[in-house]
Amino acid sequence: MKLLLVLALVATTAFAGQKRYDGHQVFEVNAKNKVALEVLAKLYNERSDAYDFWTEPRNINRPVDIMVPPAFVSTFTNLMQAFDVDYKVKIADVQSKIEASRKDIAKPITRKEPRLSRDGTPRYSLNWESYSDLPAIEEFLSELAAAYPNLMTHSVVGQSYEGNNMNFVKISTGGSGKKAIFVDGGIHAREWISPAFVTWLIRELVENYAAHPQYVDNIDWYIMPVVNPDGYRYTFAANGDRLWRKTRNVNEGSPCLGTDMNRNFGFHWDEGGSGDRSCQGNFNGNFPFSAIETQIVRDAISSVASQSVVYLTFHSYGQYWLTPWGYTADYPEDYAQLYDLAVRAVDKLTAVYGTEYTIGTSTNVLYVASGGSDDWAKGGAGIPYAYTVEMRDTGTFAFELPADQIIANNLEVWEALKVVAEDVMAMYQVFEVNAKNKVALEVLTKLYNERSDAYDFWTEPRNINRPVDIMVPPAFVSTFTNLMQAFDVDYKIKIADVQSTIEASRKDIAKPIIHKEPRLSRDGTPRYSLNWESYSDLPAIEEFLSELAAAYPNLMTHSVVGQSYEGNNMNFVKISTGGSGKKAIFIDGGFHAREWISPSFVTWVIRELVENYAAHPQYVDNIDWYIMPVVNPDGYRYTFSANGDRLWRKNRRPNVDSPCIGTDMNRNFDFHWDEGGSSDLPCAETYNGGAAFSEIESRIIRDTILSIANQTAVYLTVHSYGQYWLTPWGYTAELPANYDQLYDLAVRAVDKLTAVYGTQYTIGSSTNVLYINTGPSDDWAMGGAGIPYAYTIELRDSGAFGFELPADQIIPNNLETWEAIKVVAEEVMAM
Repeated sequence: MKLLLVLALVATTAFAGQKRYDGHQVFEVNAKNKVALEVLAKLYNERSDAYDFWTEPRNINRPVDIMVPPAFVSTFTNLMQAFDVDYKVKIADVQSKIEASRKDIAKPITRKEPRLSRDGTPRYSLNWESYSDLPAIEEFLSELAAAYPNLMTHSVVGQSYEGNNMNFVKISTGGSGKKAIFVDGGIHAREWISPAFVTWLIRELVENYAAHPQYVDNIDWYIMPVVNPDGYRYTFAANGDRLWRKTRNVNEGSPCLGTDMNRNFGFHWDEGGSGDRSCQGNFNGNFPFSAIETQIVRDAISSVASQSVVYLTFHSYGQYWLTPWGYTADYPEDYAQLYDLAVRAVDKLTAVYGTEYTIGTSTNVLYVASGGSDDWAKGGAGIPYAYTVEMRDTGTFAFELPADQIIANNLEVWEALKVVAEDVMAMYQVFEVNAKNKVALEVLTKLYNERSDAYDFWTEPRNINRPVDIMVPPAFVSTFTNLMQAFDVDYKIKIADVQSTIEASRKDIAKPIIHKEPRLSRDGTPRYSLNWESYSDLPAIEEFLSELAAAYPNLMTHSVVGQSYEGNNMNFVKISTGGSGKKAIFIDGGFHAREWISPSFVTWVIRELVENYAAHPQYVDNIDWYIMPVVNPDGYRYTFSANGDRLWRKNRRPNVDSPCIGTDMNRNFDFHWDEGGSSDLPCAETYNGGAAFSEIESRIIRDTILSIANQTAVYLTVHSYGQYWLTPWGYTAELPANYDQLYDLAVRAVDKLTAVYGTQYTIGSSTNVLYINTGPSDDWAMGGAGIPYAYTIELRDSGAFGFELPADQIIPNNLETWEAIKVVAEEVMAM
């Protein structure tokens, strides 16, 4: 009530003519308790028309800078005293600061042709010894593009609300397949150091190309130096406002102009930290992308998003290097990589002049700020590395950073950008490493057990002198190779750019299904949604199952035995000619989402048993088949999603008290669960779930198997890659009591497989051939459900393509593996 009464005394003040800040003071305030912080937050959210928060209230005992008009100083200080908020005057007269900084503004340009310096080199409209207005920046861009046409193109991608150009720069030496960095500046008009840095960056990349050609030869740069041209121009205008922040569009029904562009992007828009009243400095617009400038930035980014690896938006002030998210305190799934790159970049920055930066997510370091461009670049456009860089200083000069700091700021931030560029050049790589001794193997094992949040082990460390495939993010390449060298681990690059491999394999994905009825081929036989000449997504698989069951109701039934965490169907197939007393084979696929060849093979088996029944009726007349082709439907679907991750492994259930999603379902079964070879860390690729059968999908598989376990003679779980035919146990090097029989059947099956194309498979128990892995489905099927024969089959290949097995290998893989399955079926019939 006390707070409401005080706030009710505050009235708005209208300013006319030239905007001046005589008598305006900047206070540094510090909330010492939760109530005091709530007071500041209420002022920020409800009275930013009166109080201009130069930094936002975020935490107790964290300073906040607030500019207070003279008419409000008494009310403001009384309010601070009433709620025991520490405060001090940081800038006694803002207008005096502005007047003092007039010398830092470059004189308006009057020429139309580039000038030459005494040595004959071009002299451009900008010199970064002063701040330049929009016309000077535009002339500079035109001059530089004309001088270096083979490196730089300058275009206009639209007009702002007031008709100013939205300038766009591409810096490239040409060629295709290169990764890109997208940079923008000037979202907030008063942050002059931002366009000053971004234009300097353009000059550095182009005019100084010879000093570091690798950054342009190997990377394309897309740059928008002033994305809020109306606001920026207004801060220089004689009748403007040096401290204007927003765009300059008219807000219907309001005397106040402008939208805060950095609250106007359409990813979790208006979910906190923005204003919904047009007079507020952080007004988010009436709807996402309501500002024409935001739309143009969105479209420019979207046009190159598939190529872009990094998005950088430059602001001031505060000296922060911020990652998403701004809409929530939750962390991105790849926060470890985002943070690591930021740390290394800032380390280089700080090394130049000792300037300290704070690193972290926007919300956790600063405050909730939904609708930001970096959140949208990552979450909406799918650019993996997105950062907001708040440059100099920490508030002594704030938005009035003296021009004599421009060059110093630019030099130090450039060192950080070089680190970013070097990581982009490195990209995600798959290394094949080989431990030559016990110590080296222990190093790899420690990385596998403790850092699988960063390093994605495509194959696991198991023995000395046995190759291991590890995918390393660009942010970790340098650290990783240094570690391998330090411990004398042999390593080589197996896949130089994982994303390029993924892009190349897009042709292997079947087009989404658009029909609802089974089609007929020319000879009148059904044409199903799957053809095994490409990889098909979950809807296509489900339609295929429905089509086949409808076409062959006397052989096949298709049912849904439950829903996954995200509500996708857990599909279940029974293939049988009826009768009782028959033995059964249970097959499942798709445990690990990225192993696309697994569902592709399992669905092919279903088709072979049903549609091609006449070629081998004995396998269905004498055996019942129970099949679940995709037991991790959420993860599998995510690998096909436009905003997904082709190399996702786990399921998709969020983990409590962790930013990381998913459990490795093949470590989640309750037979010697969590006894080694799995991780208790939610961010790890082999996270075991925190409890046996914690996952709804694992429980559904369990219950389905148990319902027919007493009939089932063989359990087959199909994975990739490596070309292994594995028996239990995974939890111990000891062998099952019936290992001789297990091994003998596996040898005979693999012999038939190899006879088709010569493909070699390794046979043995999981632990002895590979590594300890507790909680897998095959161990549980044998030791928990009592199925006498249980195998894990790791399909093609041995690592040349890894999880990106080309689609032209699907049918050869299926044909050879089917020969092995026939041997298993004949063994079951003989039992």
